[in-house]
Formats: sequence, C-alpha cells, structure tokens
Amino acid sequence: MMNNISASQTDLINSLAQLNQNTTHTLSDELKNIEPEMVQALNELQLKNQSLGDEELDQLLQQQITSISTLSDTTSNATLNNVQAFDYKSSTEELAIRKVLTSQQEGLLNNESSDKLMERLNYSVKNVHQAYANTSDILSDIGQLGHEQKSFLATSQQRVDHVVDGYKNGIINLNNSDNKNYVFELSVKTKEGDVINITFNSSQGYDENVDQSANALNVSYQVEGELSEAEHKALTEIMSGVGAMADEFFKVSENSFDPLGGANQADMSLGFLSGINHQQLSDFDLTLSTNSGNNSSPRSIDLSYQFDQVAHQQNFDFESKNGSKVVDFSVSMSAYGGSDVTQMQQYLAALDSNLEDSRNNSTVDGKSSAFGKTDDTNMREGFALFKEAFSSMSSAAERYSQIESSAANQFLNSRNMVADLVDNIITNDSRYQGLKTDANSEANTAEKNEVSSDVRNTLGAGISKLADFDSTFSFAVVGEKINPKTTIDLSQVTEEHQSGKLHKVNQSKSVNTHFDYQLSRPDYYDKSENYQIGAVIQSEELVGLDQKHEVNIDQKLYREGKNPGQYELMMERTENQMSESKIRLIDEIWLETNENSHDMDKRERVEDEGEPEDFKVTNHHSHDKLITLIGDLDKLENNEKLKREYNVELSKVNFFMDK
Repeated sequence: MMNNISASQTDLINSLAQLNQNTTHTLSDELKNIEPEMVQALNELQLKNQSLGDEELDQLLQQQITSISTLSDTTSNATLNNVQAFDYKSSTEELAIRKVLTSQQEGLLNNESSDKLMERLNYSVKNVHQAYANTSDILSDIGQLGHEQKSFLATSQQRVDHVVDGYKNGIINLNNSDNKNYVFELSVKTKEGDVINITFNSSQGYDENVDQSANALNVSYQVEGELSEAEHKALTEIMSGVGAMADEFFKVSENSFDPLGGANQADMSLGFLSGINHQQLSDFDLTLSTNSGNNSSPRSIDLSYQFDQVAHQQNFDFESKNGSKVVDFSVSMSAYGGSDVTQMQQYLAALDSNLEDSRNNSTVDGKSSAFGKTDDTNMREGFALFKEAFSSMSSAAERYSQIESSAANQFLNSRNMVADLVDNIITNDSRYQGLKTDANSEANTAEKNEVSSDVRNTLGAGISKLADFDSTFSFAVVGEKINPKTTIDLSQVTEEHQSGKLHKVNQSKSVNTHFDYQLSRPDYYDKSENYQIGAVIQSEELVGLDQKHEVNIDQKLYREGKNPGQYELMMERTENQMSESKIRLIDEIWLETNENSHDMDKRERVEDEGEPEDFKVTNHHSHDKLITLIGDLDKLENNEKLKREYNVELSKVNFFMDK
C-alpha cells in the first residue's frame, strides 16, 4: 500500500517499482535523479494521502530544468558579457528561459553561424520540453498526476514557449531574407526599485568593407536587485502576455513581407496592456521592431509601449510600412481612469463613423474609396489594432486606479460624483431639454436633401469617467501617382477647479478627420466634432451645467482636367452646426437656455450642362434660441431678500462657469 512506503529514496523507488510490476509501464530513470529532500517531501505526502501542491510541484520541476543540458555546457554565466550572475531564487519559467538564452549567448561568443544557433536553440528547447515531460512522468509514476498538476505544467510550459517563440522567430527571419533587423526589448521596474531587462536583436545585411554578408545576433537577460516571490510572479505573468503578443507580432511582420499577401495586424492581441500587475510593477517599457526590404520598397513594423508611474502616463506607438502602404498611430493616455462602458462604445463608434466619412468623402461618387479594395483592407486591419490599443490602455488605467490610493483623491471620488450627478440630470430629469439632435432638428425639414444632418453628438453627452487621452491614426499610400492619406484624431481632456464651496469639472471631447492626397492632387475633406461640458456642484448638488456641441466640415472635390496635372473643381462646401445648452439650478429654480445654429455654403458643378463655370449654389442659415424658467417664482417676486440671495448665487455660478 502507498502509506507503507518508507522515507528513504531507495525504498521509495523500490516500492514504486513494485506498484508498477503488474503493468507494462516501467519506472522512468528520472526518478533516480530526485534530490533526497524532494523524495522526503513526496514520501510525507504519500503517508498523509495528500495531493502534490503547487510549491512542491514547482520545486520538482525546477530540479528537472536545472538538470537538463544544452548543446555544450562549458561556459558559465560569469564568463558571459551580457548575462549577469543571479543571487536570488529564480522562478521556474525564468530558469527555463535563462537556460535557453545562456546557451544562445555561448554560441554567439563562439561566433557560431545562424544555422548552428538554430540547432543550439532547438536542442535547448527540446530539453526544456523534456524536463516538463520528465516531471509529468514522475508524477504519473507516483500517482500524483491529477488535473491540477497537468494544468500547472501546461500553463508553465506555455509561458516559456511564448517568450522563446518570439526569440526563435527572430532567428528564422534572420535566415530568410537579406537586409533584415529584428529587435525585442523589455524593461520592467518593480515597486521596490528592482529592474529586469530582456533584449535580443538580430540583423543581416551586406558589409561593403569586407565585400560579404554580415550577420549579428545579440541577447541579454539582466536583473538588477533581488526579486521577491510576488515580483517573480508578476514578472512571469507579464512575460507570458508579452511573449504571446511578440509571437503574433513577428508572424504578422513576416507575413507583411510576403508579396502574395498582406499582414493581418488585427490578429495581434494587446490584452497584456490591461494585465500588468501594478501592485508589484511600476514602470514598463516594451519595444518590438522588424525591418526588411530596400530603400525603394521599405518594409518594417515598429511597436512600443511605456507605462510611467511617476508621470502617471502611458504611451503606445505603432508604425507599419509595407512598400507604399503606411499605418501609423499613437495613443497617449493618463494612468488614472474609471470604468465607463457606454462612453467607450460611443468613442469606438465615433472612430468607425469618421473612418467611413473619410472613405465616402474621398471620391466624387461618395460610394467607393480612394484607397481601393486592397488598401482599404490594410487600413481596416491597422484601424482595428488602433482601437484595441485604445480600449486596452483604458482598461489598464482603470485597474491601476483601483490599486493606487492616490487615485481615489485625484480622480475617482470627485469626477465620478460629478459625472453621476450630470448623468442623472440628462437621463432622468423631465425638465431637461439639452442639446438638439437629428430627431428634433428644424434644419432637417424641407431642405433635408440639401442640408447635412451631422448635428448628432457621436461623442456622447455627459462627463466621461475614462482616462484622459490624445490619440491619432493615419493610413497613407506613398510613392504612387496619387498619394491618398486619411488621419483621425480622438481626444479627451478634463480639468477641475475649486473656489470656496463651488467645485467645477470641465471636459472636452473631440474627433477630427482629415483626408487629402498629400499634394498630388487638390482634393481634401476636413471634419471636426467637438463636445464641451462644464458642471459646477455645491454641497454635492448640481447648480450649473453647460454643454456645447459643434460640427465643422470643409470639403473640395476635383476631377482630372483635359491637360495632365490640371484639375477641375466639382464640388466645394463649408458647414457649421452648433447646439448649446446652459442650465442653472439654484434654490429649486430651473433656468435653461438653448441655442442652435446651422450655416452651409455649397457649390456643385452642373454635369454636362452649360459652361465649365456653371455651378449649382446652395446656401442655408438658421438660428434659434429658447429660454425655459421652471419653479416657484412667486417666492422671489414677493420676497426681496430671497430675490437678492438668488441673484447673488446666480452671479457666483455664472462667473465661475465663464472664468
């Protein structure tokens, strides 16, 4: 019986062999390499009829990884230039990765070829996998390989594979094409001040000085300081997420260099952004880049992300060049933010809407896109990655704010309270008239076929709880006969002010779209939408609410003239739509002023009729203003003191709102 096994290593092995004597499975040789302390721990678990825990399993796995060999274990860490000696207990995944990278560094110091380095890498990875398999065999032999143990081993091996695969792709890509460079750099700083740096870079090209091809591959894994167990766990988690993303990044990079197919950038997952453990990690800096091709047809992808705890800021930058196609975007966002699902959906919808505006207004017919079907696909792939970066960074800000005590004072309490008060007025108060929308716009009546109906606020009313940000996306085709380019900017800025008992929150949301042909032809389309809101509270009650929504459009469309390089104007228009609301809620008196205006000037060429100068002209102008006063006005009329007090408070709020 299992509970009769003695404490010695020999007895344990003999007893296990006896348990398996009636089966075709023989005891693995790996059992003979278990350290006595581990055997003692396993024996005690057997005596108590208990399952192997994560700690004991991790210890057993580390022993197996430590015992594996590389292609030639002749070089110690102390002799490696870029790999520091470690004076702390490594995590299991870190130990496995170090085993692989140390072997690679040894090959680099020996000036081994890329083929030899790949052979060395495959050998190391195979042995790492064997260490996991050995551990599984040992557990199976002693009847301790349950669902939890299988899951533990599979998850651990997956984390190692994600990191190593990114490195492996760099070597593969190095061998597949000339003039390539691949870079992976990750720097993480813990709350305790310890720093972890992981880098590898490879390059291949032609060295004119020696008239031959030149290869270079460098790897470094360094730790400054002593990591705690919690820091090790946080590092392992982020390395797993980054490794998974890096694996996809290099796959996309390689596909983008395939002349038969483009890169599906939307396949890259940026979920690791919202999974950083900020309780243990403070600063985070990731850089990935690849480049290939030549000066006439550059091909490269560059990605970087930084999280700066001191500056309370995070930044994401991405650029992809594939011949004439260029995707370029950046997101700069505060580290402080809250959860606001509705607002996030509105922002993402506003981005999609403006991308369609740019496409539809880039041609005379208003249906097709100036980019064409293939380039449209590439643009949408890059746009999907841009939106994922934006939403993932917002989630990262939300998680960071939840664990940072200072965030409660700097952000969550004050802005969330004002946002909730404003939302209650806008959504639940029957007196609220608010901003004019398409549904009640007088401009869209008899002249609806001539007048645009873009007055709808796509940015969302009320105060957003999301982290403030500034983001830009662009897609361009360069070096062709015409060079179409579209740019979309989305931003949110929030400010707070205090004056006595009055507390004010101002917020501006804006989205801007621009399309042109980069001077290759004169067409262009500009659209800007801005929503501004200011709210004042006193004693946790809303006393003032100002909103303004404005849309401006400026557009010109041309067609090619009879002579090369000449263009004839087909249509031009300028348009401005504005809706404004001002509310004062003092002493239970509701005072609201609503003002709306719409101006448009448009000229369209009369096709196939008259002289070239003949245009159809459309002009529109409208303006309306409404003042609503609700409340018990008799008390003000009959009580001069209350009337004076009301006017004083009203003046204070107006002055504070306008300041």
